[in-house]
Amino acid sequence: MSRSVREPAVDAPRSRSSAGYVLALLFIGNLLNFYDRALPSVVLEPIKDEYGLDDTQVGILASAFVLVAAIAGVPLGRLADRVARRTVAGWGLFVWSVFTAAGGVLTNFWGFLASRVGVGVGESSYAPATGSLLADLYPSERRSRANALFMLGFPIGTLLAFLTAGALAEAFDSWRAPFLIAAVPGVIVALLVLRIREPRRGAADPITVTAAATRAGSLRSLLKVRSMYGLILAFAGYNFAAYAIGTFLTPVLQRYYGLELVAAGLVGGVVIGVTGLIGLLLGGRVLDGAARRSPAARVRVAAVSLGAAAVFALAGLVAGPRMLWQLVLFLSLGYLLGIVYLAAAVPVLADVIRPEQRSGALGLMFAIGYLLGGAGGPIVVGMLSDALAAGSSSSADAEAQGLQTAMMIAVPAAFAVAALGMFLAARFVKGDRETMLAGEAAA
Repeated sequence: MSRSVREPAVDAPRSRSSAGYVLALLFIGNLLNFYDRALPSVVLEPIKDEYGLDDTQVGILASAFVLVAAIAGVPLGRLADRVARRTVAGWGLFVWSVFTAAGGVLTNFWGFLASRVGVGVGESSYAPATGSLLADLYPSERRSRANALFMLGFPIGTLLAFLTAGALAEAFDSWRAPFLIAAVPGVIVALLVLRIREPRRGAADPITVTAAATRAGSLRSLLKVRSMYGLILAFAGYNFAAYAIGTFLTPVLQRYYGLELVAAGLVGGVVIGVTGLIGLLLGGRVLDGAARRSPAARVRVAAVSLGAAAVFALAGLVAGPRMLWQLVLFLSLGYLLGIVYLAAAVPVLADVIRPEQRSGALGLMFAIGYLLGGAGGPIVVGMLSDALAAGSSSSADAEAQGLQTAMMIAVPAAFAVAALGMFLAARFVKGDRETMLAGEAAA
């Protein structure tokens, strides 16, 4: 039996918000998303000291919200295929902002861990709903740039966290202060997102979404799209590397390179924030240019970029304790090239998945990618760090060397896996897109 999709609006000029306004508002929400995610990483050493954690426990703490996001992402993504996407995204933003504030109030480790779980539930709703919404505002050949602008929230939000969280913690003499302050703009933006007027589903594609087409919303039908497997592998590999860097870069800079908290935050902001900003701005334009040549060209460009990221990340992470410049230069280049992939991830999926399935497909990709990559990266690196440090007699030196070695092994390998996934997806994108446009994917 077919079921209807409850649309918030049709795409007449006066019945929806302008694409530029929606993109700008969703970008701000995404900025707050990654600002809130990055907060524990920036003040990780004070948190570790207060709760007496080892690196494995730190990895579990960093991964808690990711694990929940992986589980909640699939049903919330499918929900966004059936109700107004602004509702799912807006309430998700409200929920994660409230739990971010809770992290600054709760005074024991388990309470803080629970607050990060709550953040994960809220954030799991945002990307599937907003990715589908943006795909209906921009045609295929403009989606990489639009998605790149949206994803600027990642490096800018992370950069702001690295630049401000340590300073706020020192100014208020508490690592909890940034968590309380960050919640305020989140609540305000959530209320604005709830007032967005949406385009109809499929408005930017040569496809008509009918009530009968909604029967395509099963996970089984999504798994018939062959390029999905490569896209999921790439997303998992990229997030493994990105979350490992985001979680442990500041501790590496403090332990192995001897920087103080604020200085480590500034250097981390350069490596993650500044280079990420440049990579997305350049990548969006390059990838859309490739997409105008063929659907697979955009995927191949992203794959090559991820492969180069693996090489440069390795060149940076082998730097000795007196070679900070080498770490910053080459890891920055690796991060820049790696983040180019993010401008391709959602547009490529939108090229092969029908409009009425996109939120669910994004939820599936994010769920598996975050479970294996976003959660796996910090946990694996933390466990590897503890294992490498266990055989040394000097505790401080062992922790520093163990973490640096763990990062050197895991991060380049993860980027390489992501590149493999995109090369795999490139083989099937053209055929999958033709099937989608012909309506056969819903059969």
